[in-house]
Amino acid sequence: LQYMWWFHAVGLIWISEFILACQQMTVAGGVGTYYFTRDKRNLPFTPILASVNRLIRYHLGTVAKGSFIITLVKIPRMILMYMHSQLKGKENACARCVLKSCICCLWCLEKCLNYLNQNAYTATAINSTNFCTSAKDAFVILVENALRVAAINTVGDFMLFLGKVLIVCSTGLAGIMLLNYQQDYTVWVLPLIIVCLFAFLVAHCFLSIYEMVVDVLFLCFAIDTKYNDGSPGREFYMDKVLMEFVENSRKAMKEAGKGGVADARELKPMLKR
Repeated sequence: LQYMWWFHAVGLIWISEFILACQQMTVAGGVGTYYFTRDKRNLPFTPILASVNRLIRYHLGTVAKGSFIITLVKIPRMILMYMHSQLKGKENACARCVLKSCICCLWCLEKCLNYLNQNAYTATAINSTNFCTSAKDAFVILVENALRVAAINTVGDFMLFLGKVLIVCSTGLAGIMLLNYQQDYTVWVLPLIIVCLFAFLVAHCFLSIYEMVVDVLFLCFAIDTKYNDGSPGREFYMDKVLMEFVENSRKAMKEAGKGGVADARELKPMLKR
């Protein structure tokens, strides 16, 4: 019985990751349903509830497998962190460096797997494939659109950070204005810190949903452009504004390619001379 707490700890981590994975799958299902429905008037009355229904009926195994993989990576990292805290000040510099390196590598691996799992859940919600197939398909699409992924993640993270800062600052300003009328309070620092902390937590919870939606929409867009080209019978699912942007980008790339070929042809005689 003395080792049962390990069992409970693993179960707690797995259950928490399972709940987060269910949230990601639900959001992915709702967004995917909206994106891949041509006539928006034919959308389900409640896409989120429809996504929850599909999750419970068909995809609980996928969510359990993905969350278990994250658990297998998180537990060794937590063990190493515990060892590092217990041996703090006792180990030599080499051992401390090795422990920190292992913790950092496991943390990076966990973040990469989290991102891949989220996209795998999106692929599962779209194609209704198993976890391994969805993870492979999502990985291939992400590799094919690596530059777009980097650009969207960079710009998106920056915008979300600005949103959190704006919410916290506006909440703090509102708190200052409200406390200004309370003559009983002589110390404003602690209440303002608590208010700003809760504002940051609430902003993080809500904006993380927006971040998830952006990632799901990007994967839907990548799948749409991969398997459709706008020709009859293979029309895009994207809306008109995004479609015009894609067409303009394609025309610009073609013109740039033609210009490069023409320049190369003009340079050939000069090189021969």
